[in-house]
Amino acid sequence: MSSFVFYRNYRLSYLEDRSLFHGFQNFWTRAWLVLGMTVVLALPQFLPQYWIYTLNLAAIAVIGALGLNVLTGYAGQISLAHASVLAIGAYTTAYLAKMGVPFVLVIPASGAVAALVGCLISLPALRLKGLYLALATLSFFVIVDFAIRKAEFLTGGAAGTHVPPPTLAGYTLAGDKSFYYLSITLAALCAIFVGNLQRTWVGRSLMAVRDSDIAAEMAGISVFRTKLLAFAMASFLGGMAGSLLGYYLQFINPDNFGLSVSVAYIAMIIVGGMGSVTGSILGAVFMTLLPEVLRVSVHGLSKVLPALDVASKGAFVEGAVYGLVIILFLMFKPEGIARFWRDTLTYFRTWPFGH
Repeated sequence: MSSFVFYRNYRLSYLEDRSLFHGFQNFWTRAWLVLGMTVVLALPQFLPQYWIYTLNLAAIAVIGALGLNVLTGYAGQISLAHASVLAIGAYTTAYLAKMGVPFVLVIPASGAVAALVGCLISLPALRLKGLYLALATLSFFVIVDFAIRKAEFLTGGAAGTHVPPPTLAGYTLAGDKSFYYLSITLAALCAIFVGNLQRTWVGRSLMAVRDSDIAAEMAGISVFRTKLLAFAMASFLGGMAGSLLGYYLQFINPDNFGLSVSVAYIAMIIVGGMGSVTGSILGAVFMTLLPEVLRVSVHGLSKVLPALDVASKGAFVEGAVYGLVIILFLMFKPEGIARFWRDTLTYFRTWPFGH
């Protein structure tokens, strides 16, 4: 009986139900968590510089995906302007960093500016839904892209602008390894924030509006305030992701924030799992690493099969496999990687560690 209670997979009290890390009292949960943290912290010591660079981009993508999942997965509001939010955060960072503002203030300030702009995006959401809202946010993306290209005195126009590297106590975080620990720390903090958010009245209000805004309003929830808050929080996280991206690349231009970036973030939360913190993390990492893994695989196979010459056909093969993997994944795992992860954890809780 004691063994059954030790490995139980349900809650016995409201305090336990409100806990952020449910199941942390399980020995194996703690062991796997410590092992995972050790591996994540030790990765830069064993990986080549290029893969550290890719992991940095993945950590930044996790923050942006968490923001879009708050908007789409929790509140049910679709947006094709997420790339514009990242762009606003990045260009705000470039402007403030050139003025000598410390990066510990620049990153939240960039998120705040993006949140203010996100409130403007939310205005069409009060009357539009579904495809019409998507077209409205697409129009906003076009406006922001046009403004960035034309406001050369602020953004550098189509030529782009330089972003000074972040400094902390006289130490410049310019290397891939040093920036890696900054990016994963901020990604972890954002994940904890979003994980807590879904257990509060704010998160429940977002999900109520997602399910039925009419029923939510009859229950006393302000639909206007909830949608406004959803866009603001999603834009804040997106602005932070754009700020980190600007700091990391140290040079930005409008091509870094094209429409394909918005589509990529939508793919991240769909493949990872809508309305799930774990899905946002796994989806962002998966969608960031998959093109690189495919590129390396095609390059290796081209040495054995000359028909897969990287210069002529490699891009086509990578794109075809990339799209095929996503389609097959959505067909057989429509709830995303997060569902596969939950099923795996459930399996190991019941056998062999539960006996």
